[in-house]
Amino acid sequence: MFLLVGTGAGNRHLARELGITERTVKAHIARIVEKLEQQTRLQVAVLAVLAHEQLCSDPQCECHEAGVPPGSLVTAAA
Repeated sequence: MFLLVGTGAGNRHLARELGITERTVKAHIARIVEKLEQQTRLQVAVLAVLAHEQLCSDPQCECHEAGVPPGSLVTAAA
């Protein structure tokens, strides 16, 4: 969920992608914000973008395929 927040996708899109409710997405994101001691979802999204290359183990990830430089924001269609 942490890395998905960095895509810029909205709660509805994340819920569909993960097969969970929007309410559950909101709860997970609130908990991530709290655990990372941040104040906003945007701050968490920035951290996710910065950490993406180190944490993403998916060889099919668009960031790996596109050669996106670390720290660049890749947005998903909402």
